[in-house]
Parts: sequence; C-alpha cells; structure tokens
Amino acid sequence: MAENDRSFPKIAESNWWKLRNLFKQKVPAVVTTTYLSSALSMTDVSARGNMITPFKKLGILDEAGKPTDLAYDWRDDSKYPAVCQALLDKTYPQEVRDLYPSLESDPKALTSWFMNYCRCGEPAARMFATFYRLLLKADPSPPEEGAPQKPKAPVSPRQPKTREPKAQAGAAPPKETESAEKDTGSATEKPQRSHGSLPQLHINIQLHISPETTAEQIDKIFESMARHLKDFRV
Repeated sequence: MAENDRSFPKIAESNWWKLRNLFKQKVPAVVTTTYLSSALSMTDVSARGNMITPFKKLGILDEAGKPTDLAYDWRDDSKYPAVCQALLDKTYPQEVRDLYPSLESDPKALTSWFMNYCRCGEPAARMFATFYRLLLKADPSPPEEGAPQKPKAPVSPRQPKTREPKAQAGAAPPKETESAEKDTGSATEKPQRSHGSLPQLHINIQLHISPETTAEQIDKIFESMARHLKDFRV
C-alpha cells in the first residue's frame, strides 16, 4: 500500500460472495461493467465503483480487468484463508493490523481508526471496518441466507402486585361503612346506641298559656312549634 494512499476497499459482503461463486463456476476472461451488471443486477456505475475498482486495488483483477493468479487462489476454499492474510498484509498498514489483529478487537474502535486515518465520515469508515473484519474472519463458507437467529433468553414475567380481596356479597362491611350508614339515616329514625356510649340528650319544653288565650291562638302556637321543631336533631 502506498504511503499517501488513505483509502481502502469497501466491498459489500454479499457482492464479495456472489462474485466468488461466479469465479468458482468459471473464471471470466475479463470482468467488465456489463458482466457485473448482468450477473449481479447492478448498474454500470455501481459495478465500476463498488466492484471493479476495489478488486483491482486488492490485486484480484489487473488494470485491464483480467483475473490474476490471485483470483484463482481466492476461489479455492483450501487457499482462501492464506489469500485473506495476503490481502491484509498487502492492503492495510502495519499499525491497524497490530492494533486490531482479530475478530475479538473492538469494531467501534476499528471504525474510529479508519475515520482518523482516512479523514472520512463514519459511514465510509464503517464499510472499511466491515470489509477488514471479513478478511480477518478468513472463512471460505459464506453465511447462510435466512439462517434462523438464536432465540432470545426468555424473560421472566413480572409478579403482579397483590390486591386486597374484594368483599363478598353478604359480608360485613367495614367500620367506616357502618358510620356512613348511620350518618345518612332518616330524621325520624335515630340509631340505637350501645351500652356505654355517650348519654342521650332530652329536651323538655314547657308552655305557659294564659287563660285568656283562645283555642285558635293555642292551635297556632302548636303549629308554629311543630314547624320549627320537626327538623331539630340532637
């Protein structure tokens, strides 16, 4: 890798495996944009920028687009790990290979390294890091499409909060309810007080009626008393 070259291949993993499978079937004489457009259903611009240019940078294609000897080793499963190691040594500086030598290395830190080294944005640096880790993996078997994911550990349900049981029909109401019922009793019905409660209050009314008072006046006096005392409560 040239000292002033601050860019790296960022090949999509799916395209990497698709082209490798095509090479397994038959290595083309020349890899062109039309070849990639037909084989991988991509536009000419995408084929040139995302496939031909980075594969030339890796050395799998020469400047004319012809597959090199490395391309034949690349498609061979038994030689694939050695090819990946050779591409790492050829393409990436020693610094990044020393800092992040395996898949156990922090991918976020690797992305930050590419951002600083290449002076690029995070999306491009993430693509650089993803392809770098693909070479680190060095596994000739592509991931299976639609492979089932590992089931998540079951989450134990939360224990519901216990609630006070509701009073059943016919059960004795609480003391507060009894007091409320006493307060809402009718004016004519007084609650029976139990033994030992507060003493009852009795009011005696005496009337002194003059002998000269007529019967009509006496009736009016009692009517007035009944009207004023009928709502009187102790």
